[in-house]
Amino acid sequence: MPMLMEDEMDMDNMEDLFGDGAGLSLPSRPPSKELYQRLDELRASGCCQGIAWSKWGSIAAIASNGAALELRNLRCHPENGTWALSEPTVTPNFSSALDGGPLKHLSWSPTGSDLAVIDAAGRITILAVFSSLNKPSLNRSCGSDPADDLHEVVGCFWLNIATYPPNRPVVLHGPGVKDGSNYRYEAQQGPILGPCHPSPSKSAFVCLTTNGLLRLLWPQNTGKWCESHSELESIVSSDDLITHAAICPDKGGYLLIAFATTSKQLRTVRAFIDWNPTKIDKVSPAQWPLNPTIKTMHIAVTSWAPDISSDTANSSHTESSMVHLSHLEFLPPCGDAAGRMAPPTILAVRSHLPASPSHYNQDVHTTVDRWEVREKPQTIHPAFEQLSSRRNSVGSQPRSVNYLKRSESFTVNKIIVALDTMNLGKVLFFAYADGSVEYRDRLTMAETFNDGDLDRVWHLSQIGFSYPGDEPCLQVALSPSYCSLVQIRNDGKIKWKHLDYQLGDIGTNMEDGLYAGVVASLSLSCASAIMRNVNYDDLLATANKFATAQFAYDWLFELSRILRVNMDYSEESHHDVLVRNTTIQLCLCIQNSLGFKGEFNPRTFSGKFAWLVLQLRNIVVLVTMAANLNVPQGGPNSDKTSPLEDPEVINSLAGSVRWVLDFLAWLTDTLLTLPSTLPPTIDLTKASNLPLPELLAHLHSTNTISLHLLLSSPTRGFLTAICRRLQHLDYIARKAIMYPGVNNTPNPQNSNPNQHQSTAPSPALRAAYMQIATLTSNTILRIKTMETLLGSLGSLIKTAYASNNPPLSGSQPAEKARNALEIKMLFGGSFPDAFKSVIVELFKEEGLLDAVKAEIEPALLFFADFTMLEVDEDPVSVAKRKALGKTMDCFQKRWLVNPEKKAAAASTTATTAGTERNPQQGNAGSGLVPAQDGSVVGSGGLMGAGGRQGARWRRCARCAAVMEDVLTQRSALQWLVMQQRRCFCSGYWDTLAPGETVA
Repeated sequence: MPMLMEDEMDMDNMEDLFGDGAGLSLPSRPPSKELYQRLDELRASGCCQGIAWSKWGSIAAIASNGAALELRNLRCHPENGTWALSEPTVTPNFSSALDGGPLKHLSWSPTGSDLAVIDAAGRITILAVFSSLNKPSLNRSCGSDPADDLHEVVGCFWLNIATYPPNRPVVLHGPGVKDGSNYRYEAQQGPILGPCHPSPSKSAFVCLTTNGLLRLLWPQNTGKWCESHSELESIVSSDDLITHAAICPDKGGYLLIAFATTSKQLRTVRAFIDWNPTKIDKVSPAQWPLNPTIKTMHIAVTSWAPDISSDTANSSHTESSMVHLSHLEFLPPCGDAAGRMAPPTILAVRSHLPASPSHYNQDVHTTVDRWEVREKPQTIHPAFEQLSSRRNSVGSQPRSVNYLKRSESFTVNKIIVALDTMNLGKVLFFAYADGSVEYRDRLTMAETFNDGDLDRVWHLSQIGFSYPGDEPCLQVALSPSYCSLVQIRNDGKIKWKHLDYQLGDIGTNMEDGLYAGVVASLSLSCASAIMRNVNYDDLLATANKFATAQFAYDWLFELSRILRVNMDYSEESHHDVLVRNTTIQLCLCIQNSLGFKGEFNPRTFSGKFAWLVLQLRNIVVLVTMAANLNVPQGGPNSDKTSPLEDPEVINSLAGSVRWVLDFLAWLTDTLLTLPSTLPPTIDLTKASNLPLPELLAHLHSTNTISLHLLLSSPTRGFLTAICRRLQHLDYIARKAIMYPGVNNTPNPQNSNPNQHQSTAPSPALRAAYMQIATLTSNTILRIKTMETLLGSLGSLIKTAYASNNPPLSGSQPAEKARNALEIKMLFGGSFPDAFKSVIVELFKEEGLLDAVKAEIEPALLFFADFTMLEVDEDPVSVAKRKALGKTMDCFQKRWLVNPEKKAAAASTTATTAGTERNPQQGNAGSGLVPAQDGSVVGSGGLMGAGGRQGARWRRCARCAAVMEDVLTQRSALQWLVMQQRRCFCSGYWDTLAPGETVA
């Protein structure tokens, strides 16, 4: 007889051995003791989330000892451009010697800036993040809250942000439907459900305690946080204590509240917030004081416990253990594209683990129960109408009543550790303890995003992307873009995971189905994130793996189609609209990010192009604001002054003036030398023989971006705008230097003796303006020369568009076609055929460039040092920059000396980075500064080119740019620095500890 092992064993028929038709289904690993502990926490209270991800990108986590808060975020490493989590910034203990026990729950506001930190006794601290993702300020101290176990918070909710203008819907882009060789992108809308804080920029925090107290924490219009409350339940016994609660908004501006008690009851309440603003004459409604009150009404009750056999002798351990809630969620009403409406729905999650982690007892599962909040009209029997004393009276119909309709439950053989909503509440995200995730349809609870349908794409998970390495975890927070997550592992460490494709290559162009699907999915996720004003850095990190020049171009092109962006400014004479076009900044930011490979590594063509244009745009914004706005000196009712009257502001702008002048000279130099670098087959002086595809290939191979800078109308607009603003700044500088009344003698040319005499500039201001005048006088290329070139080029381009066959101006279809051409150029694509004549006029003998060349001293241009631009990528130039040991301050455009790393400094500052000490703060042990209106506090000023001694850096988490964390008491400069609360690429800052260069 042959031995059993010698035969092939048919695993497909293993179910025949057991007779159950199910086969073997053993879990891969037994539950860990950490999971048992985590499930006990979830069953004990509805508020115990130890990690949370804000819409701005800041990731807050409770430290393992429960006494401190850690802040992290995704950041691009300056050395090589790779993405990872930053090192944690640990705040000082602000729980007042742990009177309220360890920190227990974290919740970010929908603004992305406010963080509610709740301890075990229900005391609430509210922190604010303004200018840096890892630099919190104290908005509300928990010192006034009682340290009482009955005040433990069991459910909480941040009110939605009021839309402006009112009733403006939120937009969800998707799906992308295949239409021929391209995708057609659909969009859906959903309302913002109230109640909302009366101010469109503020939110309020609502929470429920275990003894039934409904608390409302809200910011007064002065910025001070206040509290109102209402008693929801009258607690008379321990059976009435609340263990879990969930809150959601409803139609009509109400809040719906569901809460579970120790007696297994599930109760629902409707709450209405009346803000009671106090009207004050001659004061805008946004500044009226608020005095809110809360009114509540019980609407329905049931039991959340499953039906258990009354035969206790035969009841199984599984049944008894399943009468413990681990999550309670309240989903607000929503609709889908088909017009179906989902009513408010309560989700109750019950998870089961075996009594011990025995290998032979692996019954692990979770059941999700659902109740829909329905309305039922009430009717009155006709006989009651006859009881009326008035024969002709008409009785009013009673209002409808609410009831809970139980829906079908579902069970999974895993433990749910987190759940969230996506796509305007239409999709539910479930995260499991084994590291896996699921997406389920809100209405049917069927799994979704798993069909691999390339003809109708929504999300990267749908087309084969997944989170690598399913490893056990205890807590999960989903990113605001829904495309990555962070986990708290069993060992307490925090790990970031982003969606990745692990099944091979995705293709190389839009003809490949998977490649096109990836581009469409990324574009939809990015567009929806932009419309919701949330951070999308994790999308950049995901796309970084595929970041070829073609991929970047295709992604940007599809994104521009979804957002319907306007890139055509060929006929725009004023530049205010151009500067306010944030979609241009968005597209340039993506180009810059995908083209960045490290500080001392060459950027891609489109990356280099976008990086320079973003800096140019930022300088246009700074100079414009400094020239046009007035800043209060001491308070809202004090005198106002122009930032251009402050010497520190002018000193700060001097570096930007030099950068622009160097940039214009470098741009001219590259244009003048371009013909000599071309292959002999390309002749820029004959339109008939000008091969545009070959020219484009040469420009890409040599990373020569100068021609695109001139021919693309948005970038040409930025160049024209900065020339005009520098001309204005130069005029003010010369006027200040040559001020006739500096000796206080009257001006003889003033015919009106009663005319107000302006104040003479101070010596400091005159010295500051002397820097500007010196720079503009000694420049290689006069600003007026470049402005003339840009004006002539703009006229030629208008003529070229108009004379094209068919004309590219004068009609809506023509303008749409022209916009498509401008989009291609801005993304580094080809020039239109109509531009052949323009290029010839630019480079021909006695053409536009020859006129510029005639006004330049050739030797000055040849020996010019463009190091501060950091544009030269040859080995010699890169080595020279490395040897400097300095980093460019992107705000003040001056070199900062790289700090020396000190091990001692790193250890002593690890717990204080990102916070500011305030000796006058009354909250003992908080160590956090009360929030300010601005992003800079303290005293001191600017010093030499190396910066202040021990000064901190800010580094952009997205593009790795650096600026000094400027401290000043001067309101004008403080105001100017506030304009840099985000990087020029629109990314958020990390504030680095002294001596550190990477977050």
